Order: sequence, then C-alpha cells, then structure tokens
Amino acid sequence: MPDAQRPGILLIDDDVDLQQALMRLLRPLQHPMFCSRDAAQALALMAQHPVGVLICEPRDERLAALLIATREKHPDVVRLILTGYPDLSSVLRAVNQAQPFKLLVKPWLNEEMLTTVSQALEQYALNRERERLLSEYNGILDNAEAAHAFRSLEALMHAIHKEMAADAIHSLPMAACLLVDGVVQLMNTKVNRYLRELDLTLVDIATPLADLPLILQQAYDAKRKLRVQTRLNGQRRLDYFVLDLSIGTLIAFAPEPRLGRPPNQA
Repeated sequence: MPDAQRPGILLIDDDVDLQQALMRLLRPLQHPMFCSRDAAQALALMAQHPVGVLICEPRDERLAALLIATREKHPDVVRLILTGYPDLSSVLRAVNQAQPFKLLVKPWLNEEMLTTVSQALEQYALNRERERLLSEYNGILDNAEAAHAFRSLEALMHAIHKEMAADAIHSLPMAACLLVDGVVQLMNTKVNRYLRELDLTLVDIATPLADLPLILQQAYDAKRKLRVQTRLNGQRRLDYFVLDLSIGTLIAFAPEPRLGRPPNQA
C-alpha cells in the first residue's frame, strides 16, 4: 500500500531519544511516522497529514486538552497514552475524558508496544469503515425520506379529513405550511428551522400571505404539482412544491437538494 494511502502514526513527546527509539521499533509496520514536541506542532502536523494513531504523554493540560479535542473532532483517530507518571492530574484527566484505546507506562516492553500500535491501526481501519457505512446508511435514509415525502404529498392531495392531513404535514421530512384563504393555518417545525438557516423571515400561525418571505409568496402563485428550484442570495437555493388540497394550499420546501426528487421526475 502506498504511503499516501496509509494513515500516519503521530508521536508527541519532547524526548528526542524516545522519539527515535519508537520510530525504530515501529518501522516494520510501514506506516508514516511523525514526531512532535508539543500540542501546537502536533495540530499543524495533523492538518497536513492523515493520522490514524496518536501516541501522546499528556504531561501538561495543553496536551491533555489536545487528546480530548482529538476525540471530539477526529473520533476515528485512535489515541494511545504513553506516560511515566500515570497518577499525574493531566494524565488522569486525559484518561477520563479522551478515552484512550490503551494506557502504556514507561518504560514499555517492545513486543507489547508493537502489538498495541498494530491493534490501534486495525481499530482505525474499523473506525473508518464504520464512518463509511454510516455515511452510506444516512444517504440511503435521506433518499428513503425524500421518497416518503412525495408519497405523503400525493396522499395529501386526496386527504378529506383535516386531522389526517395535519398529522401527515407534521411528519413530512421537509418544511410544510398550509394556507387557508391566504393565511397560515398549519405548519410543521421544519418551517422556521429552514427559514432561519436561509436567513429569511420566520413564520407563525395566522401569518397572512403578504407577511410571508417573498420566496413563499412567489411559491403560493406558482404552478401546482411541480417541483420548482430557485436561487436565493449567493449560492443558496430553495426547492419547493405546491399543492392545492381540499383543506387549503400546501407549500412544501427545503434548502436544495434536501427536497429530494418526485417519483415522476427523472
């Protein structure tokens, strides 16, 4: 595997002899090795190179904070603590909050160190695969939600009972507001969430058409049963879909491309 595809091992310690000893020991793993003396240099290295395993002695609060921040910002990176002072307050804080893969005590045993780092690299690969699967699952879920949304919209076209329509509108995976005689009578929680995200005026029950954001006023007059994509300020875009129901006019919208694709469109 080329080095460009192999995650690196980052060692943070101010002991140059220790750095060199670990580099010699871990060389057979054939992963890039990076060494840092402090938290600032470590952050710079992580910004420039893919790091899979972080080996650190949290001898001060900055390094303890680095380990904790790595867990939050890079949860796939496997954290190992190597220390000669396991009862140091900064070490205890890092153990409690950074949740390292393992705590190693100096002086280490070469076989144990080599095995632990090998296992940490395997764990990193598992973490990355888990993230890939989660991303894939979320993509499938988003598509399923979009398909569900348009099936719900089609069902709403034939809704007769107001209570049934209200339940369906609240469960839609897009923003939806129902206007009766030009006044908002019903809306789900996503309406103001998306309007806030798009820096548009918020809406409330009983808001008249004239007080709605201009884009929703335009949507009210748009052709029914047709997905419309419109550009807002800058690069932001809004998708909307308008239906005339037996109980009023429904405007369903979302920041592009979250509205999804209607079943009858290619």
